[in-house]
Amino acid sequence: MNDAILLFDYDGTVRLGSEHATHYARLVAAHLDAADERAFLAAHAAFVAGKPTTASTFDAYDADNAVRRLAGEFGVDDLIRAEAYTETRKRMAAGEFDIWAPKGFQEFIWSLPRGIEVALATNAPASSLEPSLERLGLDGLFDHVIGDAGKPESMDSIIDELLEERPAEALLSVGDIPRNDLAPAADRGCATAYIDHYGRPWPRATVSGTSLEELYPFIHRWVTERTA
Repeated sequence: MNDAILLFDYDGTVRLGSEHATHYARLVAAHLDAADERAFLAAHAAFVAGKPTTASTFDAYDADNAVRRLAGEFGVDDLIRAEAYTETRKRMAAGEFDIWAPKGFQEFIWSLPRGIEVALATNAPASSLEPSLERLGLDGLFDHVIGDAGKPESMDSIIDELLEERPAEALLSVGDIPRNDLAPAADRGCATAYIDHYGRPWPRATVSGTSLEELYPFIHRWVTERTA
C-alpha cells in the first residue's frame, strides 16, 4: 500500500483557462432581454478580470460559479443554466476552448518518489474528462479519476476510499476552492494545499500559493517525507 496520496482538484487546479466560462455565460445570458443580457455579460467579464462589480460575484469561487450566481441574480431558470453548463463542457471536451495545464505539471508528478497515489476528483462531467485530460497532456497521469464527484458532500467518502486503512496524514488535498476541495480534508486531519487565485486567504490551509507551480516545492517535500 502506498504511503502518500495526492488528491487534486481539476478546474482551476490542473485545468486552467476561462474561455469556456465566457461561452457558458453567453448561453445563459441569451435567455434574458437585451439590457439584462448586457449587464449579465459585463458583470461576468468584470469577475474574470478580477474586478467583480456585483454582490453575487464578489466571492464567487471561479468563473463558472460566477455564471451560476449571476443566473440566480437575474432569475434564469436553473435547468436552463445546467443545460448551458453541460453543453459548454461537451464543447470543451471536443476541443473548442483554450485550456492548459500548469507549467511542468506532468514532469513534476513524474519527478516524485515512487510509492505514491495520484488522484483527481472533480464536479465536472465524467464524460468530459478523458478527452480534456488528453488535450492537457495529462492522460494516464492519475491512478484514480473521479468525475461528477458531487463535492463537497462526497469528499468524506472519496477520502475514505482513497485512504482505505491508512491514517488521514497520508493524504494531501490540493485545490482552489476551500469549501469543496480543502475543508472536508482538513476536518479529517489531512494536509491541504490551497491555490489562492483571488487573494482570499484561507487560514486553515497547510500551505497556500497563488498557483499550483508555486506549491511544487511543498508538495515534493511532503511526499518525500511521507515516503522516506
